[in-house]
Amino acid sequence: MTKFFLCIYDWLNTRKWFAAIILIFCLTGCALLISQLNYSEDISDFLPHDKKNEKIADAYQHIGGQNKIAIIFTSVKSSQENADHLASVMDAFNENWQKVDSTHIVKNLQVRVNDSAMMNMINFIQQNYPFFLIPADYQRMDSLLAQPNYIMKQLKNDKQMLMLPTGSVFSDNIQSDPLHLFTPVLRRLQSFQISDHYNLYDGCIFTDNWHKSLIFFNSPYGMSESEQNSMLAQMIDHTIKMTQKTYPDVHISAIGAPLIAATNAQQIKHDGILAVSLSIILIFALLICSFRRIGDLLWIIVSIAFGWLFALGGIALYSDHISIIVLGIGSVIIGIAVNYPLHFLDHLKHESDKRQALKEMVPPLLIGNITTVGAFLSLAWMNAAAMRDLGVFGSLVMIGTILFVLVFLPLFAKSRKHMANNKLTFGKLASFSLENTKFLLWPVIILTIILGIFSLQTSFDSNLQHINYMTKQQRQDLNLLSGSLQNSKEECIYAIAEGKNMEEALRNNESLQQKIKAIGKKDVSYVSGIGDFILSTQKQHQAIYRWQKYWDAHRQSVLIELQKASTAQGFSAEAFKPFSKLLSQNYKIQPISFFAPIQQTLGNSYVCKTRQNISIINFVHTPQQNVKKVKKNLNSSTKYFAFNQSDVGSKYVDQLSFDFNYIGYACGFIVFFFLWLSLGRLELSLISFLPLAISWVWILGIMQLLSIQFNIVNIILATFIFGQGDDYTIFITEGLISEYAYHKKMLASYKNSVALSALIMFVGMGTLVFAKHPAMRSLGEVTIIGMFTVVLMAYYFPPLIFKWITMVNGEKRNVPQTLQRIGYSLFSLLFFLFSVYLIWIPYTFIYFHIGKITEKKKRHYHLNLCRISKFIIQHVPGVKFSYENKASETFDKPAVIICNHQSHLDLMCLMMLTPQIIILTNDWVWNNPFYGMIIKYAEFYPVSNGIDTNLPKLKDLTERGYSVVIFPEGTRSEDSSIQRFHRGAFYLAEKLQLDILPIFIHGVGHVLPKKDFMLRKGSIYMEITQRISPTDLSFGIDYRQRTSAFHRYYLNHFELICKRKENTAYYLPYVNYKYMYKGVSVESHCRKMLKKSPIYEKYIDADYSNLHNIWIMNSGQGEFALLFALVNKNIETYAFEATEEEHLLASNCSYLPRNLHFCALPENDLLLYDYPQPDKCLVLLTNERSELNRFEKYHPQYITIK
Repeated sequence: MTKFFLCIYDWLNTRKWFAAIILIFCLTGCALLISQLNYSEDISDFLPHDKKNEKIADAYQHIGGQNKIAIIFTSVKSSQENADHLASVMDAFNENWQKVDSTHIVKNLQVRVNDSAMMNMINFIQQNYPFFLIPADYQRMDSLLAQPNYIMKQLKNDKQMLMLPTGSVFSDNIQSDPLHLFTPVLRRLQSFQISDHYNLYDGCIFTDNWHKSLIFFNSPYGMSESEQNSMLAQMIDHTIKMTQKTYPDVHISAIGAPLIAATNAQQIKHDGILAVSLSIILIFALLICSFRRIGDLLWIIVSIAFGWLFALGGIALYSDHISIIVLGIGSVIIGIAVNYPLHFLDHLKHESDKRQALKEMVPPLLIGNITTVGAFLSLAWMNAAAMRDLGVFGSLVMIGTILFVLVFLPLFAKSRKHMANNKLTFGKLASFSLENTKFLLWPVIILTIILGIFSLQTSFDSNLQHINYMTKQQRQDLNLLSGSLQNSKEECIYAIAEGKNMEEALRNNESLQQKIKAIGKKDVSYVSGIGDFILSTQKQHQAIYRWQKYWDAHRQSVLIELQKASTAQGFSAEAFKPFSKLLSQNYKIQPISFFAPIQQTLGNSYVCKTRQNISIINFVHTPQQNVKKVKKNLNSSTKYFAFNQSDVGSKYVDQLSFDFNYIGYACGFIVFFFLWLSLGRLELSLISFLPLAISWVWILGIMQLLSIQFNIVNIILATFIFGQGDDYTIFITEGLISEYAYHKKMLASYKNSVALSALIMFVGMGTLVFAKHPAMRSLGEVTIIGMFTVVLMAYYFPPLIFKWITMVNGEKRNVPQTLQRIGYSLFSLLFFLFSVYLIWIPYTFIYFHIGKITEKKKRHYHLNLCRISKFIIQHVPGVKFSYENKASETFDKPAVIICNHQSHLDLMCLMMLTPQIIILTNDWVWNNPFYGMIIKYAEFYPVSNGIDTNLPKLKDLTERGYSVVIFPEGTRSEDSSIQRFHRGAFYLAEKLQLDILPIFIHGVGHVLPKKDFMLRKGSIYMEITQRISPTDLSFGIDYRQRTSAFHRYYLNHFELICKRKENTAYYLPYVNYKYMYKGVSVESHCRKMLKKSPIYEKYIDADYSNLHNIWIMNSGQGEFALLFALVNKNIETYAFEATEEEHLLASNCSYLPRNLHFCALPENDLLLYDYPQPDKCLVLLTNERSELNRFEKYHPQYITIK
């Protein structure tokens, strides 16, 4: 992608007028699209939605009267006499409201309860008793009518009631039901009473202490229509002020979900404007202190503005609205987006060439942008609309900003003059190496473990009231209303039956009622619902059948006895005509509309209608300890469902918990995947990702310690952490790569940019702490904790780990650590430990402690050691093993075996040759806790005892047919060369008159060097040469002469092996290691070059024995030259790179051969004469013929390599 943006820059740099036209066109298009956007202010947009949640939410919204508004009148006095005064105030409020609401926006404001509607409903029920009687009522009638003289006694009681002053109240009911047979029907109406905490006086609603009175009405607007509800709130406030002018002794307030939503919207607007304004001002001030150039600040503002407009325009393409809360969180997004222009302009301080600055900044900026966009896009699949908007908006802001920074900013921003001693804004902080603080690692690890344990307890706050903004008065009023409806001993379960139409809903509700009755009175105290008053056709048929069957059997006898008793009590003949008519009338099945008087009065609270279906709500009151049991029974069918108030929050908690995990895993996966893809190495992606993972653990743990909970808003913290944090770790990782590859001191500059960016982020997010809205304030609090942790981890872990894998003791490693090397080594170590502790040590102990130790037993033990050694050495991960037995050695005759010593693997190489072998070892091997016991039972002896001390034991072993292995060098060679020989081996051979058997091992020191405990890729070669008998005087007459002679022999023969084995193919893995962790393009180029090794072999592996100096022109990154110098150690190799960048890259490889000299190719060919003149010149061609023309005139004996 770097080449892509450089091509755009090169093309537009000569056509800046065209770039300006494109920019203006983009801004104009975005502005036109933005003009079509609408802005929603509903906090519930952040709630997750699915079908089940929506069903519960719709029902609960209907139950809770989400559009209902209550006007609360509070008097200083609290007595029933004060009720008349409050009623007058309520009437005055109504009069004032009619003046304010001249257009009659509110349709149902009622100061007094509508008594006529209630009486009409009761009259309707009295006229249609047969529909409302249940089987239990007939049982009651049977028991009453079976009592002797019941009718006469009941009429006598009726007469007494009518003679009372209040007798007229009972007149209609007595006429319809003189025998009180249908009383349970009217009694069941009492279940519709909302609470015992209210009193009704003169048609007005008062609290039970007469201290407050209430007026209720519904907002004509939905909760999400905050603008209209705000207007309604202003009208209410104006009416309250008018009323309180007349009645200053009465306090008037208003409460309701629409008003709370309007208050939230206003506060969100205020806090959003405050947060964004403060962040812009403070960030602007900070940038002035840092850049001190107005032009740079303006370009930063323009970059962010372009990204912002680009995002809003992009959203307008597929949606006509966006949550205003999303824009309120814009202060945080600004803090992330500002990184891109900030890093680029800050880099211009150190690189005055804008093209070069663009080239160097494209990789870190683009990688950071891709991962941030990916993290934001993970929100696009969440179940909350506002979260999806935030994900898309954040992604588009990032995309728009990076496009401006990489396309337009390099064209128009002015470059600075390069200053060698340009001071960094945060110089001391940037130059401080936190990773060098040795005592810090273990405290960080311990803290991470502790906070990790606490992080497992982090929880969600599902109470939406905690993230809603309410005034103090609103909270008091809300507590008044909710407290008056609660019963501390019982809990209400909402049992809801559904149907596509009213008839189906009623049938399902009747099934639900049967289910509730089957539960029993122990678990259900009482039920409030319309199931007994609005009947389906099926239930009507059953009710009419019961009525007719019952009265066909009792009508005549009851009416005759009633007539006699009424005459006896002095009632007129027509006194109970309504009752007689009720018993004699024929009833038919009625349509649902027949029950309109009931539905209009009560049904609106118990019937919820949506476009999809109709729901009938039943309020099931049950003891708190039985709630779970009752809900489980009522959720056993698809026709109905049940929930309680806590379920409303718990459903969101379940969904939020899923979303929380989803965000964590999705962001983590996306960021890690793109880091891996962009950085090109799994190790580098882990270095960049690890601080984010540890930061997340710290954040959760700190939140738990500080009792901070997640909620539906601050859950997006994960996105911000991964979005901003990966930018920091990427920049620091890129700085480490740059220093490692080119030795350019860029890390301090990158750290300075990160520090400045982090401070801007803290300012941007810190402004949210001043917000009064709890949702936005919680976001500010949590994200500050998160970003502080991310910055700390970004400063500490990437340098710590990168330096460990590339450096040791302050110097570059010969070969860097890789996951493959660690994996191979760890596997080999675990296999070794497993074999030793679980197999060989138990086997050795048992083998030598059970039964008699015989020579045959010992030889069998050595045979097993030989077999396992052979298996191990032939299966070393990443290593090829081969050996030659040129002398056809059988090891039947004892000898002193000498061998060069390079690695721990030497023992395995030798032990695999024959079971008839013992090895003289040093004390470290003899006392080794892993395999010391095995060594001892194998009759290996420590060389520190001295040859003379061990001589009798060794003589015994040789007489038993064993050969003795001694490493004449005494210790492993660090560079695989042959070291000085000690005389012990040759002294032993002379004393025991044994043959000397030379064995050569090559490559082991490259696979597992002395000062490295990690395996490398490579190959091992072992060669067995001819025995030298004691009588062979060609190597000297005594052990002293033989020591020197064999040392010369080893030097010469090992050199021949090296020439034969150390060719191009041999050094390919080594050269590949040299270019690891130096950037994606560098490693990619290296792999391409090494794939051409079959072509290069004929040039590198050729015979150059007569040459002393050779030039390699256009050596690029130096892979070819390094291979050539490694293979041809006796030739002085001068490699010329075409660019300064390539020269720095090649010359900064660690442990370069002494015969290799990397040189920058001079612009003037005459300067080439300053170097030793070559015997031959190799030219690596690109695609330019001019290269050939240049070198033809200088050195006609060149060889071109494509």
